[in-house]
Amino acid sequence: MNTALISRFFLKLTLALAFLPMFAFSQTNVVPVGKGAPVSTKNGLIYALPRNVIKVELYVRKTDFFRGPYADFATKHLGLTSFINKNSTEYTIEGARLELLSETDPEQYYFIEMDGKSKHGGSLRFALNGNGIINAYSDQAKTSGKIQAGADGYSFADLLQPTVLEKVDTIIRKISVDTSTFKEVFVRRSVSERTIEQQAKETADQIRKLNDNKFSLITGYSEVNYSKEALEYMISQIEETRLDYLALFKGASRTSVSRHVFYVTPGNSPDGMLETICGFSSAQGITHRNAPGAEAVNLMVEPLQQINTVRDFVKQKEKPSREKRGIYYRIPEKAKITVKSGSRTVAEEDALISQMGIVTYLPAGIFSLVKLNPLTGGLELISSE
Repeated sequence: MNTALISRFFLKLTLALAFLPMFAFSQTNVVPVGKGAPVSTKNGLIYALPRNVIKVELYVRKTDFFRGPYADFATKHLGLTSFINKNSTEYTIEGARLELLSETDPEQYYFIEMDGKSKHGGSLRFALNGNGIINAYSDQAKTSGKIQAGADGYSFADLLQPTVLEKVDTIIRKISVDTSTFKEVFVRRSVSERTIEQQAKETADQIRKLNDNKFSLITGYSEVNYSKEALEYMISQIEETRLDYLALFKGASRTSVSRHVFYVTPGNSPDGMLETICGFSSAQGITHRNAPGAEAVNLMVEPLQQINTVRDFVKQKEKPSREKRGIYYRIPEKAKITVKSGSRTVAEEDALISQMGIVTYLPAGIFSLVKLNPLTGGLELISSE
């Protein structure tokens, strides 16, 4: 591949990587900003390295339990031993999702001095996302739900038997006139209220009838040659109705899942960090981290110490020198990120954490193209002509 082809290749690469942190420079010098270094009197450009923010999404399942109106007679009329005895709500952490974001590190600003060649020749190029920093971002609450509820919870109204019973009595009275006998027939109507147990008993009878009907269809007792599709449909409808009536005794539940988002910025300590992001209670769900009776939900970041050798080497390299320095970049440290609710591990994964790693620099005036990773500030591409 000749020089012209190589030049065209890097021109196309530069255009494709627009809006990513990228530098192409000549004889430049980069100095730290705000770290005791003397203020430069030259023209130039300030840039920053990113640091990482851990986004934690907790998914909490809320289950509302509703006592059935015939729960008191569940054992007597249906022989049930397991049913909901009282209305209650229960919360559980269903899972968590970890995401690594980046933002400008306020302790890692640098000034690129532009020499004469860079200033007049236009060889310096510096591309950033947005306004020169990488901003964090966030998602909306879902919730999903099952079993619709009325204003006061689960609605049993459509399944309850009527509480008023119309009673019809037929009375025959004989009337004798002289030697003839006539029958006078009239109807007397009266209304009496049925007790809750009477309603429960009638519902239990309906459940038994539905069981009999289902059994008859399955065994072919009806002696009707139904198609497979018709048979499956009838059985499914009977089962659905049976379960609806059964809920009047056993009770019902409604579930929904909510998403709770937390952002944590780890420090740069090589020993890692532990931070309580919130509290959690099975009776209240997500709470304040110090809420009474709530267990702590902790985020732990443990560096895996994979760059210790490089760390020692860089310390030796960082000795004071009058030589010009090129672009500063990061060597991130790999860390184990864990979310725990009490003693239970909710989420765990490994990730590169930029601020737990090392900041070092390239030689000045050697590389014509340098590309940094926008998430970690680490090197992704360097080239020299």
